[in-house]
Amino acid sequence: MITNKAGKVLFIIVGVVLVGAFSAFLINKNVKDPKFTSPVITFTEEKIMLGEVPQGPIVNGEFEFKNTGEGLLVIKKISAACGCTGLVADEKKEYLPGEIGKIKFTFNTEGRSGTNEKTITVETNDPKTPSKTLTFACSITVPPAK
Repeated sequence: MITNKAGKVLFIIVGVVLVGAFSAFLINKNVKDPKFTSPVITFTEEKIMLGEVPQGPIVNGEFEFKNTGEGLLVIKKISAACGCTGLVADEKKEYLPGEIGKIKFTFNTEGRSGTNEKTITVETNDPKTPSKTLTFACSITVPPAK
């Protein structure tokens, strides 16, 4: 038969074990919570100045990014605001923490002149910045008439 003193000790031990188990459950849940293991897309540059380019040829450039978060980064969609901009993203769509990727673009300068600024939108599973707008600009020089 359990005495009153032994019952109190047993009650305290069971209480400590339950509190410990519940705390371990909460810690494990928080470690897997996206707030603590979310991806973060970080671009080396968000605006690229291509300088002066002649009218006519296609200009190439690229935006480099890195997953600086702790979760898997997923590139959902990449789109250009103008039909004169072509996009060549890596075939890879998922990036582990620390991995680097590139979004390459082309810009058709045919029939254009002066300062041109174009945008590219990147949609990801980054919870803080699910949509990122990148910009590139150039000054197109028209060749003299012959």
